[in-house]
Amino acid sequence: MDGKQGVAVDNFSVRGSSGLHLRSIPLKTLKAFQRVRPYDLIVLQYGLNVATERGVNYESYKKGMLTVIAHLKEAFPEAAILLVSVGDREFKDDRRNGELRTMPGVKNLIRYQQNIAAESGIAFWNMFEAMGGEGSMAKLVHAKPSMANYDYTHINFRGGKHLAGLLYETLIYGKEQYDRRRAYEKE
Repeated sequence: MDGKQGVAVDNFSVRGSSGLHLRSIPLKTLKAFQRVRPYDLIVLQYGLNVATERGVNYESYKKGMLTVIAHLKEAFPEAAILLVSVGDREFKDDRRNGELRTMPGVKNLIRYQQNIAAESGIAFWNMFEAMGGEGSMAKLVHAKPSMANYDYTHINFRGGKHLAGLLYETLIYGKEQYDRRRAYEKE
């Protein structure tokens, strides 16, 4: 049913998932997917619900995601893998009179995600920084028109379109840099 040109998207979305469920998909099933529709790029964007207000140690999450990535690499050996970090998530800080601020566990989780990408040899894109960093979720919620929901956790379709554009620009820039390096190496 997919065309022979353009981009085909296969979405393994499970709302509220940490992404760890992917390691339970049988290797045989994933390899069958690969035979039917060869994968070029796998984008992993999970973890927002893993972050907590005081989350400091995400070692067990890291260990699980390293297993997921190894599983995907075995199933899709020709595919590149990109890990997209969690975005900003705000909470009401009772120590600051209920002021909204970035949940500290988010920044800790992003550090773990960077390490996951580095240790597994895959690409990483920091969506938190692309959103604008500290306090960016509140700015997206109050943008005109709004680009995020009033739960100060989830972006909406406009926010998704905005961030998708930034990711697209990053991917195209990376491809241009790769092509330049390859041309330089051939000289």
